[in-house]
Amino acid sequence: MIVYIFLMAFLISIFTKRIKHVIERNYRYFYLFPIPFILQMIPSYREILMPLSFAFLLVLLILNKHIPGFSLISIGTILNSFVMMINNWRMPVLSYWVEKFDLPVGMRHLVVDNFSWKLFLGDWIPVILPWREYYVISIGDIFVYVGVFYFLLKINSNK
Repeated sequence: MIVYIFLMAFLISIFTKRIKHVIERNYRYFYLFPIPFILQMIPSYREILMPLSFAFLLVLLILNKHIPGFSLISIGTILNSFVMMINNWRMPVLSYWVEKFDLPVGMRHLVVDNFSWKLFLGDWIPVILPWREYYVISIGDIFVYVGVFYFLLKINSNK
């Protein structure tokens, strides 16, 4: 779903000509941002690579906290990493939604039957897109998505 959010915000930023402000910002180590996501896709050594990827991502986000939206993305990342940490580095997702929407469950997810405190920050918020594509997102995801919109649409050329 993050791809849709990013694409929508990106297109709006192009049409509103705000994209030039995104390009002009003074980023720190921006070229390293793909590394945490690559680490999360490696199936081996998950118990080491997942915490390392979230820690690396948080460091990059904090180094760029002056960029609009990055504080919200940081909050979402902290919430998601916390819930994954207490669930053996897997995101809990409510089984009801997995079954109802026939969602694929990958190595990053832990299907749980009942809503509990361990799921509160997990994936339990259903999202149904107009073209009948289904997702279940977390509170942390909402912070990340709002942060991405803010990042791409906020006019702030602080260098």
